[in-house]
Amino acid sequence: MEKSGRYQPAIRGIVGGVVLVAALAAFLGSSQSEAGIKQRATAFWEARIQGDDLTAYQYETYAHTGELTATQYIQALSPMLKYMAYTIDTIQEQENEASVTVNVRCRIDIPGMLDVPLSMPIKERWVRLDDSQWYRNVKPEKLGKAARRQG
Repeated sequence: MEKSGRYQPAIRGIVGGVVLVAALAAFLGSSQSEAGIKQRATAFWEARIQGDDLTAYQYETYAHTGELTATQYIQALSPMLKYMAYTIDTIQEQENEASVTVNVRCRIDIPGMLDVPLSMPIKERWVRLDDSQWYRNVKPEKLGKAARRQG
């Protein structure tokens, strides 16, 4: 019994180290995941600012699921809305879903009228799909339900 008593502090130290490593791994995993969302959200909005709708499409769930073709996606966008700048304000991740708040500056170009500048926060839903990548998923629920009824 005396021998096992000598090893108890060492065992506690090892167990404490394992717990610390596990906690650090969980924290780093969370940080990497948030960095992944931020990287993809940034790439999406950079493409949107540049007017590169084909690149922006690659970050949408539509591109991964095939629900909309790139042509359909681009045709659905408003040619009057021009994105000027953005900032990613918050990212709240929960497993394979995340809420990303983006503050967007844009303008509406209406022919024959003055440009109308706008600044607004947009709350986006991002999802991690089966390829482990994050995709912007902002389709309205009603559209999704209507598409399921028709399909």
